Amino acid sequence: MRGAVAAVLAVTLATAGAAGAGAARETRPPLYSAGVAGSAFGPGAFRVTLLPDASGSYLPGTSLLADAPLPGPGDLLPTGAYPVVPTTTPVDHAALADATRAWLGAGIIPGRTDAEREVATRALLDLALLTDPNGASVASPFGPWHLVWPRDASWHAAAFAATGHPDQARAVLRFLTRVQDDDGTWVSRYHPDGRPVRDGRARQLDAVGWVPWALWSWWRVAPPRNDSDAITRDTDALREFWPMLRRAADAAVGSLTDSGLPRPSSDYWEQPERRPTIGIAAPLLLGLRSAAALAGDLGEADAQRRWGAAATRLAAAIQQRFGATGYRRHPVRGAGPDSAVTFLAAPLARLDADADAVTAAVRRAEAELRMPSGGLRPGNIPRVGDVAWTPSTALFALAAAGRDDEESFTHWFTWLTEHRTGFGAFPEKVANDGAPASVAPLGWTSAIVLLALATRDGSLGAPPT
Repeated sequence: MRGAVAAVLAVTLATAGAAGAGAARETRPPLYSAGVAGSAFGPGAFRVTLLPDASGSYLPGTSLLADAPLPGPGDLLPTGAYPVVPTTTPVDHAALADATRAWLGAGIIPGRTDAEREVATRALLDLALLTDPNGASVASPFGPWHLVWPRDASWHAAAFAATGHPDQARAVLRFLTRVQDDDGTWVSRYHPDGRPVRDGRARQLDAVGWVPWALWSWWRVAPPRNDSDAITRDTDALREFWPMLRRAADAAVGSLTDSGLPRPSSDYWEQPERRPTIGIAAPLLLGLRSAAALAGDLGEADAQRRWGAAATRLAAAIQQRFGATGYRRHPVRGAGPDSAVTFLAAPLARLDADADAVTAAVRRAEAELRMPSGGLRPGNIPRVGDVAWTPSTALFALAAAGRDDEESFTHWFTWLTEHRTGFGAFPEKVANDGAPASVAPLGWTSAIVLLALATRDGSLGAPPT
């Protein structure tokens, strides 16, 4: 994070390997990290990853551990608190706490009860610690998850916007703008310094939908411009992102085939595809609508018409092709369920003309994807494993909030909160015995939960259809 005093600990691969080797003999997937601690604000800001067996609690309204001192010059902190993290400058514990609480106080904590706001506070603080000042917002602070997925980062930016923190949202958007390729697309992952990860992994076309949506989400809450005699929308601030938006939206339009659906592309399952997937089609619909709305705000009438027409064509194709087979993963009979069906529900890429059928498909997917822990897996694919994934489960909480289904929202929200780590972090997965697994926190889940609460509070909008 910040300069020489940025003490960032990624748990070593040796530690991870030892944990994985011990867990390999068990049926339960391992937990690699239990949470994150530190402060994203104030002089001496730092981040450390908490090991699976770490214990302790946070100071209220912060991510600072209450039962361990902050690292000072030459200090080595005990195992189980902050792992060994030397710093070069003394850190003012009280100043960091005050800066963090001031940041929280400047925004909005969604939720109707103290318990809900406690969950939201921890999710928001986790997102803050996952986001560097340069806008690199990583999936999680551990090992191979310490990378920026444009999809995840877009959701992080939308969550920052929805909770009244437009500066953090704008920083994430600037990072995504810097790393975008000339053809308007993004690679699947980036290092926090902006270097693309070159590992042969296929590009995920959904980024050209998610990033414009994140930009629209930020623009809804962007600070106005205070001229001498009036307060107006600061279109100059939005204009900064116009080249990125134009490239992304044109890439989305260019991906549409004669059928009206996008070409096959890897999506959030991160595997090669031979057919269009709902996990690509829905985000592109959302992104084109967002881009058209933003173009209108900038007076770019030609772009607004072109992208709006493409969105209308894509929506019709989704309804015709995916709707004919029950909104499954692929637009063919016999295709399996996919948690991405929630992308077609409010508050995302709403298919208002077929809303009842989408709701029925969402409820059917809930039943089909249920795991022994009570959570939901992403879909029928071996590589995701037969365990629940918290981002997939959280998407159903978001869809429930979007259709004002309080009973369903409460069910999924409660399950998510009851399967956090001891530090209140959302893990990526939950084993069938209910134990947190993989890494924690997972920023995507934190963002989805925040947006679900904001939707339920009535403060989250959606781009015009």
